[in-house]
Amino acid sequence: MDDPFIQFILAHGDDDPDRLLLSADRWPDIDVRRAARIIAARRKVREKMPTWYAHPGLDYPSSLSLEQCSSEETARYKQAFVPAGARIADLTGGLGVDSWALSQQASEADYCERNPELCAAARHNFALLGVPVSVHEGDGLAWLACEQKGFDLIYLDPARRGKAAQRIYDMTQCEPNLLEIKDMLLQHAPRVLVKVSPMADISRTLEQLPEIHELHIVAAGGEVKELLLLLERTPSANPLVVAAEGAMRFSFHPEDERAAEVCFAERIGKYLFQPARSLRKAGAFRLLSQRFGVAKLAPSTHLYTADAPVDGFPGKTFRVEEVLPWSSAAQRELRRRFARVELTALNFPMTTDALRLRLGIPGGGDHHVTATMLNSEKILIICKI
Repeated sequence: MDDPFIQFILAHGDDDPDRLLLSADRWPDIDVRRAARIIAARRKVREKMPTWYAHPGLDYPSSLSLEQCSSEETARYKQAFVPAGARIADLTGGLGVDSWALSQQASEADYCERNPELCAAARHNFALLGVPVSVHEGDGLAWLACEQKGFDLIYLDPARRGKAAQRIYDMTQCEPNLLEIKDMLLQHAPRVLVKVSPMADISRTLEQLPEIHELHIVAAGGEVKELLLLLERTPSANPLVVAAEGAMRFSFHPEDERAAEVCFAERIGKYLFQPARSLRKAGAFRLLSQRFGVAKLAPSTHLYTADAPVDGFPGKTFRVEEVLPWSSAAQRELRRRFARVELTALNFPMTTDALRLRLGIPGGGDHHVTATMLNSEKILIICKI
């Protein structure tokens, strides 16, 4: 690359951005402040957005927009919602990661954003990334109201920060308020995709929005990253809930979960099963027992057991070595046997951190101990990792 600015970014990619700023007068022909900001941002996008990282000329105007944007993995997940040859609009563009991903499946894409710096960066970045996205500076809802052509899909990610920068989980307090604008959005497109807080209550969300036809819980790295709501013009009496984590997909309808026959364990079998994080958020606890033939440890203990491994179980599988009743003697036994051990407390009268503090055993090693309840009995399940 012949661009001196990009060469500077690549040459100083491992340098301390603050030190670069202090020595800015050494490079009078370089905008060192902008370069330091981009160098710091690229360290965050290396894992989060690898395709963007491969383009050193991309700009990142603010650390907040980078923090709040979708990862490349979750942005690409949304591509499945775009019909072939669709016209789509992202009304809350931000850094533009979702617009970039969605546009690759669309024939025409529009990006709206109030922040002028983010709009300028989006124009620059979309050109470098080779995606034909039209950038519109200003309020996305006002722009939409003036559009004469319809859309096949509208996407928005309402702001989830209060005036004091606190996180907001209730979508009625987000900006814009989805409940107030849903009808207008659905007048412009038959399908509306909305990203809400991963901490949102799923049951309440489904009650508030009868237009939801699909609710997707997207997890990555063992953590729920996004809740996606697909709204359509006609209400749905029994929406589809999808738990997604990597290649794993588990789909069900709330009615299926309520009607499922669950089997409860009387003892711990040879294998212990822990559902994936997205499934725990989805609440498909009865269905797991029915679909995979595993026994649930207790009504509020979302762990399962069986005497044989289960192909395709959506989560972790552990081979059980021993089960101990929770007691002072068992705690002493764990300290004696393990210099290091992984610990988890689930439906147990103390947190995982409190349990580790009580036992005083560092994490690591090749064993996993789960403290939980089998019916009303507190137990420790020792498993080989």
